[in-house]
Amino acid sequence: MSDLPRGTLTFVFSDVEGSTRLLRQLRDRYGSVLAEHQRLLREAFAAHGGHEVDTQGDSFFASFSRPRDGVLAALEAQRSVAEHGWPDGAELRVRLGLHTGPAEVADGRYVGLAVHRAARLCALGHGGQILLSHATVALLEDDEDELHGIELRDLGEHRLKDFDRAVRVYQLLAPGLEPGSPPLRADANLPAVRASDADRERTVAALREHTAVGRLTLEEFSERTERATRATTLDELEAIAVDLPPAAEAERPRRRSRRVTAVFFSDTERTGRWRLPRFSFAFVFMGNADLDLRQAELDGKEVSITAFMLLGNVDFYVPEGVEVDFGGLAVLGHRREHGQDVPPRPGTPLVRARVFSLFGTADLWRVPSTWATKTFGEIMRATKSGEHRELPP
Repeated sequence: MSDLPRGTLTFVFSDVEGSTRLLRQLRDRYGSVLAEHQRLLREAFAAHGGHEVDTQGDSFFASFSRPRDGVLAALEAQRSVAEHGWPDGAELRVRLGLHTGPAEVADGRYVGLAVHRAARLCALGHGGQILLSHATVALLEDDEDELHGIELRDLGEHRLKDFDRAVRVYQLLAPGLEPGSPPLRADANLPAVRASDADRERTVAALREHTAVGRLTLEEFSERTERATRATTLDELEAIAVDLPPAAEAERPRRRSRRVTAVFFSDTERTGRWRLPRFSFAFVFMGNADLDLRQAELDGKEVSITAFMLLGNVDFYVPEGVEVDFGGLAVLGHRREHGQDVPPRPGTPLVRARVFSLFGTADLWRVPSTWATKTFGEIMRATKSGEHRELPP
């Protein structure tokens, strides 16, 4: 290692995500897979002037004299791993972290905080990701022409283990890499920032706005609101809306609303994603109507459905935890509620259902979020076979 470059360098660390799982899956073939992984990385690093510093288990450590070379080497390595055909359907996923800074050479090894920052940065990522520190990104400005097709997405500031000061982290995006990944890993040794009631209320308010413009269904809003009310840290709140744009962003095109549902001598279903306006009506004459609100897009914080029936049936399906005002008038008929009437979650929309029937039946089914994919028949059978006519948890 006496020929290791010195001075300000770009350090690249990599490791294999889920290596223990791969070992259990491949057993005695894991060694050859690991060796092939090392060959791919070694070739990619050498092709861009990298110096191999160390390899331990499934980890790799290399240094580069220029940040541009480290970036191109990491990109080639990630693409090579993703395109390689691994045995037995195995999925080998590598994460890489790059940081630029000064380091000294002692006893054939690098010594310095820059080395530790690069290693901690790698540990933040997920398989398929390439993460860069702001120090590395700042030195790439003069190399834009050689980095054509590469995008650097700002992931904000993150704290690294054993470092008091947070660092700004970027993710490298390019053709051949995964377009997005889950939130960065939070190190278990770092204290999580606690969330306040105001933080939780802001998150629920933002979710309500996304529901109003159709980005979230009523069921998705209910599930995420429950998670928000239980969240104890800011990281948990951030994860709830990681796939949503800022609430102030322009609305996406809306589906056409279904204001009137008419059923005569037939059966009709409204299910899946459909837009429910603030006021809607259902007319049922000698027929059956199933109105599934679990994935409906609501036009506001309060919606009203009024149904008129003669010799017919109407069934409403709503997620548990959504407030429903179920009323009306039934003459020689039935108006029934099924499932667990749990307290409404804070911030959930209000659904008013008014049914006026003669010789008709109206049923309200409260469905747990775990039953999102169940059919109407499965929900009814499970309810009627349970005690107190409640859905199983």
